Amino acid sequence: MSLVPVLLTNFTSGELSPRLAGRVDVSKYFNGCQSLVNFLAQPHGGVVRRGGMRFVARSASGAGKSLLVPYEDASGSAWVLEFSQDAQGEGTVRFFTGGGLALGADGAALGLATPYTAARLDGMRWTQDGGDLLLCHPEVAPRVLSRTEAGFALAEMSFTSRPEVWGEGNWPALCCLHEDRLVLAATPKQPYSLWFSRTGAHRDFRLATREVPLEDWDDFEITDGNGDTLSDGRPGDTVLLLAGDGFSKGDAVSGVMPDGTLCYYRYTGARTVKASLSSSLRMALAATPSASGEIESVRDAAGALRADCWEQFSIGQRIEADAGDDPLDDDAVEITLSAPRGGRIRFLAPRDRLWIGASGGEWTVSGSSLNTPVTPGGVKANREGTVGAAQGDPCQAGPAILFVQRSGKKVREMAYRLDSDAYASRDLTLLAAHLGEPGIIQLAYVQEPDPVLYCVRADGVLLAMSYLPEQEVCAFSRIETDGAVEAACAVFNQDRCRDELWLVVRRTAMVDGQSVARRCIETLEQPLGEGDVGVGEAFYVDCGLSYTGDPVTQVAGLDHLAGRRVQVLADGAPQPERVVGPDGSIRLERAASRVHAGLGYVSVLRPMRLEFSGSRGSAQTRTKRVTEVSVRLFRSLGGKVGPDCTRLEPLLFRSSADPMDGPPALFTGDKSVRFPQGWSTEGVLTLVQDQPLPMTVLLMAATMAMNE
Repeated sequence: MSLVPVLLTNFTSGELSPRLAGRVDVSKYFNGCQSLVNFLAQPHGGVVRRGGMRFVARSASGAGKSLLVPYEDASGSAWVLEFSQDAQGEGTVRFFTGGGLALGADGAALGLATPYTAARLDGMRWTQDGGDLLLCHPEVAPRVLSRTEAGFALAEMSFTSRPEVWGEGNWPALCCLHEDRLVLAATPKQPYSLWFSRTGAHRDFRLATREVPLEDWDDFEITDGNGDTLSDGRPGDTVLLLAGDGFSKGDAVSGVMPDGTLCYYRYTGARTVKASLSSSLRMALAATPSASGEIESVRDAAGALRADCWEQFSIGQRIEADAGDDPLDDDAVEITLSAPRGGRIRFLAPRDRLWIGASGGEWTVSGSSLNTPVTPGGVKANREGTVGAAQGDPCQAGPAILFVQRSGKKVREMAYRLDSDAYASRDLTLLAAHLGEPGIIQLAYVQEPDPVLYCVRADGVLLAMSYLPEQEVCAFSRIETDGAVEAACAVFNQDRCRDELWLVVRRTAMVDGQSVARRCIETLEQPLGEGDVGVGEAFYVDCGLSYTGDPVTQVAGLDHLAGRRVQVLADGAPQPERVVGPDGSIRLERAASRVHAGLGYVSVLRPMRLEFSGSRGSAQTRTKRVTEVSVRLFRSLGGKVGPDCTRLEPLLFRSSADPMDGPPALFTGDKSVRFPQGWSTEGVLTLVQDQPLPMTVLLMAATMAMNE
């Protein structure tokens, strides 16, 4: 028998599929885990216990679902919008900012009525255009949510010459901005069609226009005739037609607007007006119609014309082109992808090209030549793949697009590949295929402080994929809580200089002895930071709240968890669990001035089976015994180690030098335990943290005895 040291230096492969249990020939095996629950893999190699979920408010939806939508105003302040359905069955939206519910001037929650009921939330898509949030749904005309002095306003989007196919029950389902054009796509009847607005005019979908003034417009001028010193086309102003001159419907005359800028007036009447060959004719603009009421009629024998027979245009303004005229390069564009089979466009992702995910494959749309924009006369659609996409918005992560495959069980990365000079989709869940099995319904991407893709699963589990491809980090873990996560979105918090993940979580409370479902709006807190931050700031409870102030023995405000057993961290030290009373209060064992209370959760790190390859061959299937395990920690407290979750030895931190009336300091260094297991073929380590305390694991080292 000999003792063999085995080092686990990083966990950047995350949780791996059980199908890889025998692949000790793959390098990622040594960096992977059988289970990684409520830990996040860090790009540096270690794993950190995820922070708790802080309660913000009860959902407005009651027993129905909610949708969270991010929004950022002109000042850079982040908002989270909760779309849901109220008790009367009507759609509604509430607003959150600064970590709480936004209130109106009357002190009530800021909210608006919407046409988006619970049945329509899954089909909602959005994009932000400056200060406006554009909302799309195939059953509802597009809406614009605008920031106002009083709060927000929601109105139907007004278009200039919208496509005729849009209408009741056939509205675009998707929207984005690309090359300064608004792109709307995929109506129920045209699932593979896209409409690009005019460049710089995001509500204008005219396919052929011309710029004022047109080349064939006459250069007649309006002169002041009403004494206001302006030739602005008001009643009483005149137009002088020289001998033989005239105009008919569509002709224009020039004038001056009240601000002094040049403008044009186009005649809309049907009557042709012409001066005789022998004399000129001065026409006066009239304010009242003729007795017949015809818009093109002459009012009297002097030739006065009604003022409402004229359309006013400013210089450079766009008007409809004549029939048969070719479009200009910045006119609107309408295209339909030539899909070889059924389905529809599922997402739009603007990049150097417009990347499109459809149920039947991936596409890119660009100008017809290299580095040229999309124009009516130059547009090219390339089919890049055949994987297919599920319904749901993708996430942009660096040079790649992350989206859910058509089956709903795989996360794929669409990116340009230099080696093949093409766009390709890579399966990021290949090594953790079991994690997507219940189906992924939503993605949310957090960039700061570390890039993590969060995936909401249909069963309420939240997957976290640490994603840093340039460092070959793609590590999945599971975030499990006492409840079910139903929706998520990420917004940037400029005060904390990091991204925040907002969640809708379905939980239960005990009311009169009965279990009652409640949906809560919560934020995922960051793990405890570095520097001078002490253990008292550690927030590692779910659906929890904090109290800071004078020492107290009773904490209130937990009515959303009435009847539930909660964990308590008071002044940095765990206290015994408490049951929340009907009034939402708990009584502490000892008075404390900094208290965190909420639902507890368990973090589990279970690496792959230990492997040692030497002159005696592999350790797999051989009888062995782990005698001792050492764990290298960073700013951690608590935790247990053993062969499985039922046989664990605690990591001890308190020493005789620590004061008895306070918690031990956060520990950085190595801790060792004697391993409570005899001889077996397993060779598995398990680390568990079940207290509301921080933990970061940098390394695990096992001393293993093997027979010769």
